[in-house]
Amino acid sequence: MYRPLALALAVAVAVGTSASAVAHADDEAAAAVVVPRAVVGFRVEGKSKTTATTLGYLAHIRVGDPVTPAMIPQLDLALMSSELFKTATVALEEAPGGYTIVATLDDKLSWIAAPTIFILPSSYAIGLGYAENNLLGEDQKLLFYGQIGNRSSFVFGTYLDPRVEGTPLLVRYDLYFLRHIENEYANASPTSQAVARASTEDFFDVGALVGWTFAWWATADLRLRTAYVKFHDANLGDDAKTPTAVPEKDGWDTTAMVHVTLDHRRHRYGLTSGPYLQLTGEASLPGLDDYHYQDALLRAYYSWELFTGHEFEVRGMLGAGRHMPFHEELTLGGVSDLRGYSVDQFRGDRRAVFRAEYSVPILRIRSFAFRALGFWDAGYVGFGDRDPSGGRDYLSSQRDGTSFLRNDVGLGLRLYVSSVVLPLLGLDFGYGIEGHSPEVYFEVGLTDF
Repeated sequence: MYRPLALALAVAVAVGTSASAVAHADDEAAAAVVVPRAVVGFRVEGKSKTTATTLGYLAHIRVGDPVTPAMIPQLDLALMSSELFKTATVALEEAPGGYTIVATLDDKLSWIAAPTIFILPSSYAIGLGYAENNLLGEDQKLLFYGQIGNRSSFVFGTYLDPRVEGTPLLVRYDLYFLRHIENEYANASPTSQAVARASTEDFFDVGALVGWTFAWWATADLRLRTAYVKFHDANLGDDAKTPTAVPEKDGWDTTAMVHVTLDHRRHRYGLTSGPYLQLTGEASLPGLDDYHYQDALLRAYYSWELFTGHEFEVRGMLGAGRHMPFHEELTLGGVSDLRGYSVDQFRGDRRAVFRAEYSVPILRIRSFAFRALGFWDAGYVGFGDRDPSGGRDYLSSQRDGTSFLRNDVGLGLRLYVSSVVLPLLGLDFGYGIEGHSPEVYFEVGLTDF
């Protein structure tokens, strides 16, 4: 008769012990859960001119947002992705009402004043530029640049404030003067390099942009600009002594341009990962413009960081225009889209571009880092909606329905300096598959602003 009683007591003790253990585990789990607390302020320490209010903008967090210690790696990554700092370390400091975000920063050299050298197919130039990527410690951008070349000489200045008085409002102002010898290629065969017409274009442009940042990765803006365009000294290209008609009438080019940009990329030590999407629409302003055209452009990029320091990127671009003037026509050829062909060798008012590029680290010497890359570029361009007004003088090879599809493959080299925000050297060897055309592009100086 005592055995059932003993068994009952044993079960009761076991259940009590189990319940006690569960309760103790629940208490430990509750203690391990960190309740988010609000951000109440920012402080910058270390060798940095970045302001406290700019710190929150660069870290993608605002006063009042909830934060926990588990988010520190995310904040570190956001700061490093700005590419303004050699190192960035975030800590959360207890403060009345929440946390103060304290960042210990070591700035890269945000400004550079340097000469430049560009050696491109059939053209070369030297220049001098000044670029500042963190003006006043507020992530403002300032660039002054001028160059003189055998085909292209220009002076350019721009100022960008991405957060006016700490608000989501952004503004940009720019000034641009260009004198450019524009070659129009006959493109009679895939291997032809004959120039059918060469003319000189003078282009003087001023513009202002205002926009809004909806999230750190989402912006929209409106740009108004006006330019006066003049063409002169047109000749038959390969027969430079024979004058001919200029490609376009002179006039005022005044437009409104809208951008919507989604940029969720991360940048770290020259590597990029994540998506980028931008839609652009532009239209002439009636009564203020002599060319009466419209165009739209879509850019979509995606980058992956692979293995240790490898990067793979694909890019796609689609563009279409209506009644495009000569100086605004969509072109192919050159370092920006088709590296196996001469600069702007093909033109039209419809364009599609695809690029695949893989880069790897090859050498690091102190603060200098070299990266090698391989690439494939593909592009289509053609005419489909030419201007019927007669202001544009089209060559016989520029009829509606004319189009070109070209590909190239190649190798390249980039030089980065860890203490400088901008890459300082670019070298690309491209081979045009259809044209059997090797091309070399060499840039020293402000290669990416």
